[in-house]
Amino acid sequence: MPANSIRSLHRSFGKSIGRLAPEWVVDRYRHWTTDAYVVSFPKSGRTWFRTMLGTALQLQFGTRAVDPTSVHLMWMLDPNVPRLLFTHDVNAHLNHVDAIGWDGQRYRNKKTILLVRDPRDTIVSLYYEMTKRVRAYDGPIDAFIRQEAGGIASLVAFLNSWMRNLHQIRESLLLTYEDLHAQPHAAVRAALAFVGAGDVSEDNIAEAIRLSSFEAMRRMERAGEVGHVRLRPGDVADPQSYKVRSGRIGGYREVLSPRDCAFLDDYIARHLDPRLARYKHAVTAG
Repeated sequence: MPANSIRSLHRSFGKSIGRLAPEWVVDRYRHWTTDAYVVSFPKSGRTWFRTMLGTALQLQFGTRAVDPTSVHLMWMLDPNVPRLLFTHDVNAHLNHVDAIGWDGQRYRNKKTILLVRDPRDTIVSLYYEMTKRVRAYDGPIDAFIRQEAGGIASLVAFLNSWMRNLHQIRESLLLTYEDLHAQPHAAVRAALAFVGAGDVSEDNIAEAIRLSSFEAMRRMERAGEVGHVRLRPGDVADPQSYKVRSGRIGGYREVLSPRDCAFLDDYIARHLDPRLARYKHAVTAG
């Protein structure tokens, strides 16, 4: 049976399985039909990345029945679109550092993109997420970054577990938030080719990047154009509660005290996997 016909059967079955099957069956089916995973710690740029991918696929294949952040659903609209599953894996931001491991069985035989960001920018962005959007934390930022469940220790443990095991995955792509900023076209092109959508045109990639700019996404969030919590502010009047909050590289230095910056710099230098050595030195905001 042709590949597109098989995918058509998957689409038809997938639309009803959630209503008919127990959760473990749904989870296994979802895994079986997934073409590629995108794994990240929260606040590593996932929403921006998925919006660029989704917009590029919409422009190429016309999958406009869903919003561009719903790229994980576009495979049901066109057999040429790969099924992507975005995940925070073990939700390390909610777990004690000692409880963070690696779920190798799930990813070993799947294409997997690991999206990473400077841990200092990530943990500051997570603080605003937890205090302003989901309101799950009400303490000061100096205590937040030092806590053993959801602080910098959990973030570094997550990154280290993935870097130690990335070689066990059949096909993997390490993508950084900083590369998305510096060379967005090359990064998005590489990601699309990796997941099996290499026929997306250069013009559509360029337009997708333009439509997914910080300013464009902030307008989308403010206007409520995406009917999902993934792009919804905690308070429309509070800029710090937006999902698209700052996005600046090195912006953590504008938020943290010199003492807190030194603490993060030292912790990362001592504990972060050497394969992420680019983050073992301080950066200036830009």
